[in-house]
Amino acid sequence: IAKYLLSCNIQIEDAKKIYNKGWKLDYYEYDYSIKESLKKCTNILDKFGIDYSSLNSEYKNFQCLETQKIIEDLNDIENKYDDCLIKIEECEKRNQQMAEFIEPIKKIENLDVETQKLYNCKYLKFRCGNIPNENMEDVLSQTESMDVVLFELQKDEDVTWVIYFTTEEFLADIDGFFNMQKFERIKIPDEVQGKPIDYIKKCKKEIQDNLNTIEKQNIELEKIEKSSEQTLLKLYNELLIYEKINNLKKYILKDQNNTFYIVMWVPKSSMNQIVNMLNSIPEIDFVIKDAKKDMLPPTKLNNFGLFRPFEMIVKMYGVPNTWELDPTAFIAIVTCLLFGFMFGDVGHGAVIFIAGLILLFKKNKAGAILVDGGLFSCLFGFLYGSVFGKENIIKPILMSPMENITTMLISGIAVGSILIMIAMILNMINGIKTKDYKRLFLEGNGLAGFLMYIVVMGIVAYYFVNGKMLLSFSTIAIIIGILLLVILFNDKITSFISKKKEKTQVGIIEKIFEIIEMLLSFLSNTISFLRLAAFAINHAGLCMAIYLLADMGSGGANLAISIIGNIVVIVLEGLIVGIQVLRLEYYELFSRFYSGSGREYKSIESQAKN
Repeated sequence: IAKYLLSCNIQIEDAKKIYNKGWKLDYYEYDYSIKESLKKCTNILDKFGIDYSSLNSEYKNFQCLETQKIIEDLNDIENKYDDCLIKIEECEKRNQQMAEFIEPIKKIENLDVETQKLYNCKYLKFRCGNIPNENMEDVLSQTESMDVVLFELQKDEDVTWVIYFTTEEFLADIDGFFNMQKFERIKIPDEVQGKPIDYIKKCKKEIQDNLNTIEKQNIELEKIEKSSEQTLLKLYNELLIYEKINNLKKYILKDQNNTFYIVMWVPKSSMNQIVNMLNSIPEIDFVIKDAKKDMLPPTKLNNFGLFRPFEMIVKMYGVPNTWELDPTAFIAIVTCLLFGFMFGDVGHGAVIFIAGLILLFKKNKAGAILVDGGLFSCLFGFLYGSVFGKENIIKPILMSPMENITTMLISGIAVGSILIMIAMILNMINGIKTKDYKRLFLEGNGLAGFLMYIVVMGIVAYYFVNGKMLLSFSTIAIIIGILLLVILFNDKITSFISKKKEKTQVGIIEKIFEIIEMLLSFLSNTISFLRLAAFAINHAGLCMAIYLLADMGSGGANLAISIIGNIVVIVLEGLIVGIQVLRLEYYELFSRFYSGSGREYKSIESQAKN
């Protein structure tokens, strides 16, 4: 798999769907140790600060290492690294502990006596601590007459450090007195041995030794990181390929003899390359079969660079199957045309264009659609003479929507009618591709429906231009009647021509309702394109309202209202117009020629990642 398939332009199919159950074939088991090892490897790489984001399965460097050896190498590197970290952590923890011990002992470092001897006194008891400076005078005067011996050890800014001695008999009374003087006691840890000054020196030496150890271990960590970088990247590459192989095994079957069975789709452009590769492997037997309708092949979209971003719109509806046209190029042109028609403005289009460039810079596929939409918005803006909603900056090349409402409405219907006819032509092409002559000639979106629609729209257009009918009512009724009868009895006509009985017979009443539904869809779909003009007029009206509102303010308020208003128009109206474009494409156009019943071609690389 790694040597021959991962770098090939193929798609693996689930073999279980192809081979009969009687073959007694089973799937391979998923190796979860690979996933765990890959996770461990990435954790080590992250810990070492090694960048592996650009590494993407270099098959030529794949060595097919034993997975157990990979795991051992990872554990060895991790253990060496962790041992250093543990030593550093222990030294840091010990230094922190020493620092905590030293801090209180520093206050009694002038005590020239071994602390353990104080604890070993049989009759004397002692206390170490500090007293606020403002209480020291009172303490000194009163302790002269008390059964206590007091020594001053060190005087700080706010407190004085002292040690006092007394006997067991008077300890309670003496402690009570000193507590009233706000005496704060410190306890000397059992670890403190010898004189305080000697213990402090010992601690400082241990701290310095630990710091030296930490420095040595950090140097060792750097050595491990540098020496292990290439090894880790190699192991990561091995595990990455193994994980991809793991993911691909869920499509592959094996029998009791451990013979494996792979089914794969091959693009025609790669066919010779794949066949030559398979012929070079003596252990492999293979059979080539053409795709059949009962085996739905995946569809590999292959569009021109400018049209490719619009595959996103097509895929949201559905991927084309192998036997129908890829509508991406048509949709790309229609999307830009409809968006520009409804949102024609030079200024707003320029903003959308810039936003698209920013998204493209961030490698967002939607950016290209915004760039194209912004360009067409600018183009129609020049035709309408609109710049940020103002129609007095440039002269319109074609017409102003607000001043030519009737013409705009007629233009919307005209554009919609042309697009509906193109959609029916595409449906007829799909009929030719699938050799479905009923779909090509006899259905509502076939030649019969196309002729009926073009006759009706031609007569209506002629009447509006010349004020009279092109044909008499009787002639029109005969033409439309014949075409409707053809559509109504298309099943029987098809059976008569092909001399084959239709598998499913539809009743006459149901067919009549289908005809009524078809006629209503022609009418509703055509009228639906009035929204092209409606949104173009709405854009001009909305901008006019914003500037009227801005004129009510003065100075900075006027400018602020204008800017905010334009932002709202770009965001809100741009979003709504975008939704309307999709609606017109999906409901008025796609429904006439496109099924979207296919499945997308996924290369073995993308399958392996999943």
